[in-house]
Amino acid sequence: MIQLASRLREDGVDVILDKWDLKPGHDSYQFMESMVTDKTVTKVMMVCDKTYVEKANSRSGGVGTESQIISPELYGKGAQDKFAALMTDEDDEGNAHVPVFYKGRIYFDFRSADKFEDSYEQLLRWLVDRPQHLKPKLGAVPESILNVTPIATATQSRARRAMEAVRLGSNSAAGLIREYGQALYSEMRALAPHASEDEPLDETIVQAIAAMRPYLHQWAELVGSAVRFGEDARVWDRILAVNEQLGTLMYRDPEITRWNTHQFDAFKVIAHDAFLITIALALEEERFDLVESALRKSYLVQEYEGGGNRPATTDFSVFRQYAQSLHHRNQRLKLNRLSVDADLLKEAYPKGSIPSFEALMQADLVLFLRSTGQATTNNWYPYSLVYATDRFAPFPIFARAESSAYFMRLAPALSVSNVETLKERVAALSTSHSQMFGSWGLPLNYLANVAHLGVVP
Repeated sequence: MIQLASRLREDGVDVILDKWDLKPGHDSYQFMESMVTDKTVTKVMMVCDKTYVEKANSRSGGVGTESQIISPELYGKGAQDKFAALMTDEDDEGNAHVPVFYKGRIYFDFRSADKFEDSYEQLLRWLVDRPQHLKPKLGAVPESILNVTPIATATQSRARRAMEAVRLGSNSAAGLIREYGQALYSEMRALAPHASEDEPLDETIVQAIAAMRPYLHQWAELVGSAVRFGEDARVWDRILAVNEQLGTLMYRDPEITRWNTHQFDAFKVIAHDAFLITIALALEEERFDLVESALRKSYLVQEYEGGGNRPATTDFSVFRQYAQSLHHRNQRLKLNRLSVDADLLKEAYPKGSIPSFEALMQADLVLFLRSTGQATTNNWYPYSLVYATDRFAPFPIFARAESSAYFMRLAPALSVSNVETLKERVAALSTSHSQMFGSWGLPLNYLANVAHLGVVP
């Protein structure tokens, strides 16, 4: 013991040892108690052999007194790092002799001469608070985790069943999409914003949109499966029918007798984004036939506030409704943004999202060009393209449309029959919408690759 204490002192540890510091006439009990109460004593080591353990367990002699002093400190105050035991021998079964009051705690093993140096280094590191393995500094949670999209659990199982059926070409696929659509409709209704005096309405609307976003990401997965594997025409019909269902949420249900004019704004944003996703994914897969089908379809989206002798159905532009509360938000917070709608969309589809924000802008451009080429119920205002005002490169489908064959495949989706018709339309739009997003304007000629459409035989 004296040899170990001497070596520790040589290595910079100020050791207090009874053989050195307990003088004749001193109070041995007070000496032992000071090892616990003296704040300058930061570590206490117990050298445990068979004799020490027997005396500690039987509470006999000085060792018994010592164990009575230490036990309350170990268990009452939870002193995890002040006390440690050094085990120097073992029983007949090869187990270290450990006092009952120290059972279950970590000890330093000095039973083997072969391991003495390793054990000594561990002990020294403990005494000077220099552990071999340092706990790493707490870092920041990775952005990939923080930005991960929450799962829309309420409709997840139905979505998975529908996607699997589509991939397998099952006859049940359309029916399963219908079931999913009904569940999605119910969940969206349940997430409807409720005006509160405690916060501005625009804040309530934005929070409701955020709560609905996971369902749109799930919707994108299903649409992605449909455009890739949905050979049965009924599959695409059911996809469009779900868009139609979401569109009905933009208007007051006849059961609602009291409402705020802006309380449906969250559904206006969601229905728009769901349709934009549908078109974006079909364009990326170059399923222009599906895009044409979606843009030719008549949608039964009833506007109960409407009146007069009007048709019961409407065209795709019904999915582009103005959300007045977002305009109010821009004013209230003095954001000075050209489009809060565009900001929310871009934020919801960061890099790596499916579809990408670029794909959504591309779809917005197609819908804009299509709506100006036919008499639509509403004007399709492509607000996402505010982020394309400084883009002087064509979107992918228009870049590929340099091939005349490719352009002719794309043309029906744009409601044109030849390149010249599209060029005339773009020229007219460039003039009439020269300041669509302020003084910047929209570089339609570049985005639609007008100068080079159909030049490659």
